[in-house]
Amino acid sequence: MNLTNTEMPIWLKQVLAIGGLLLALSGLPALFGFFCLALLLILSDDSEAITVGLVSFTVMVITVGAGGATFWHGLRSLQRRVSKPLHLPPVWTLLGIFLICIPTGLFIVENGIAAGLFFPPTLLLTGALPPVLAMSWFAGRGSGELTWRRGIVALAGGMTVSMALAVMLETLFAATLLTLVFDLANSIANNIGTLSQALMGKNITGAVATSGFVFIFIQITIVAPVVEELAKPLVTLPVIGRLSSSGAFLMGAMAGAGFAMLENIVYAGLGFSFWAGILLIRGIGAAIHPLGSGLVAQGWRDVLRREKNAGARWFARFGLATGIHLLWNLSSLLLIMLVGAQFFNELPRGINVLGLLAAGTILVLLIGLGIATLWIGRAISQKKFQSAAFIKPEKLEVSFIFSDRAVAIWAVVCLVATIPVGIIGWQLLIR
Repeated sequence: MNLTNTEMPIWLKQVLAIGGLLLALSGLPALFGFFCLALLLILSDDSEAITVGLVSFTVMVITVGAGGATFWHGLRSLQRRVSKPLHLPPVWTLLGIFLICIPTGLFIVENGIAAGLFFPPTLLLTGALPPVLAMSWFAGRGSGELTWRRGIVALAGGMTVSMALAVMLETLFAATLLTLVFDLANSIANNIGTLSQALMGKNITGAVATSGFVFIFIQITIVAPVVEELAKPLVTLPVIGRLSSSGAFLMGAMAGAGFAMLENIVYAGLGFSFWAGILLIRGIGAAIHPLGSGLVAQGWRDVLRREKNAGARWFARFGLATGIHLLWNLSSLLLIMLVGAQFFNELPRGINVLGLLAAGTILVLLIGLGIATLWIGRAISQKKFQSAAFIKPEKLEVSFIFSDRAVAIWAVVCLVATIPVGIIGWQLLIR
């Protein structure tokens, strides 16, 4: 069957509708848990009310919300109802709501105003807004071939199927490595407290020398980007072969946005004591997941259409998406560790300045990377990058020849970012 010239088969629409219905029904216990169990804990003034409310509300959104939306749109597709083009709210509106949600959530938690009921939806809304903002910026005034049906189903698929695939693959890799590498599992188990403190910027010197820290570092900075960039756009494969290049990019980006929403919520929940800071940092990189997923979806679209050099173009896009994701994860991890490393209390005055410089430099690079991903995504969706190097591999030898000035600027940026981090890392190792 030629995917590019035929309508989606009826059986696939039926599977979509039935799968969405089953997912929605499986979330009914979470619905009960949020509105009943969380309310009982609040009335009894239990400290676990927020945790129970957050977990049950998140599961409810993933199952009842995502499943219900998929079932509804699958059913309407079976009825041959036409879906309207997707129009997202303006970027500045979404940004304003995001900046209002953070102090609102802090106020609810600090004052204990039925936090088990009111904080979970506030947190989920705050975590969901940055990826939606990125999509609004990508699409501009019009989303072209991206309809409400395609967008919502891709969003739900990225939040559920893609996330489940990524977790399974990352778990499989971790389990395989723990089995093959002698005594690695014992090392992690014996140093779990030290490793947890290191990831929060505490007791770094006690963790960096352990094999467990190296394992976690590789898992976060290398394995996660590769696995997630593979998993995110897979839910769009039945459709993207029928779309234009920019349409495939936007639909893949929607799957990445759904993935980012759930990841934001999970990270904020795990680091509940500083959830606002986590979401602010992740808000800077709001376009990382949508951009990467959109690029890989474009590659799959070319493969499905059997275009010339489709395999090379897929690898080029996948390499770009993975590289950006890897750089973001690495910089974020370094920033978290540097900020919590207590440079300003224990180390000499000169190191204090270097610590501030290193953390500030990494933060600037993160902001620059976040802005760059927004700009690239907008350019691709508006068809301004159709002849870029990562789209046309046959032009790589021309497009990747940079001017001497560009090379010099990049070298200076790398020097400024690397030297302080290297000096601080050395000081930490010899303390």
